[in-house]
Amino acid sequence: MWHARDRIREITARRWMLLPPEAIVRDLNGFLRGWAGYFRYGHSGQRLSKIRRYAQWRLAHFVRRRHRRSMAFGWWVLTRARPADLGLISLYVIVVAPRAGKPWRDRPNAAGERRR
Repeated sequence: MWHARDRIREITARRWMLLPPEAIVRDLNGFLRGWAGYFRYGHSGQRLSKIRRYAQWRLAHFVRRRHRRSMAFGWWVLTRARPADLGLISLYVIVVAPRAGKPWRDRPNAAGERRR
């Protein structure tokens, strides 16, 4: 999770201020798709929700700094002025049950431990 936050912070850094927000969202979507593709198996819905919320906050902060306005303006642009969070992907329906219909391990002692 910390790696995701660091990478989102790097994508929305101050040095990319001259780029349009759509370019930042494109980079964020690429990262979030990869992150969600790796972590979608299992019970990770809450974690993905936290990562998306952090990405939304950083994007609102980026818009605020770009226009030299308040944070409320950043949230307003993100939620109301532009459709669907400037194109930021949703991570809510990506989670898949771990190996649906199959046990988690094929053998009960898959790690090599002996029976007692």
